[in-house]
Amino acid sequence: MKMKKTNLDERQEEQLLHIEEKGCWFAFWALLVSMFVQMAVFGMGKFQYIAGEWVVFMCLALYLAVSCMRAGIWDRHLKPNGKTNFLVSLGAAVVFGAVLAVVSYFNFHEWQAALITFFLIAITLFITIFAALSLSVFLYKKQVKALEEAAEE
Repeated sequence: MKMKKTNLDERQEEQLLHIEEKGCWFAFWALLVSMFVQMAVFGMGKFQYIAGEWVVFMCLALYLAVSCMRAGIWDRHLKPNGKTNFLVSLGAAVVFGAVLAVVSYFNFHEWQAALITFFLIAITLFITIFAALSLSVFLYKKQVKALEEAAEE
């Protein structure tokens, strides 16, 4: 792809990158919130109402994840290690387990079913997220090593 000459100086180019970054992250989080609101309004089983947003959200999430991995970037604040994986997995599992437990309680008015829902969802999500993050850390470290070796040559 042939790059066209830019009309921006370096300061303007950097400002534009910051504007685009904020716009990207706004779209990411707005899509996530939009899907949750639509699920709350239309019901959890009505995927057709959020299908479009879900596709865009997943494409954006995959693009960001793959691009960061290829560039050897993990995160500004979090370290790629087992402790971080554990804490992030636990936090996400508890939050989503609680949300689905509340939905279960409002649907069936059974606190036992809500409690079972919480534990099943939380355990399943914890294992899934922890495994995905661990695999990502492994691939990230492998990519960083390859980038460092290429830079040395």
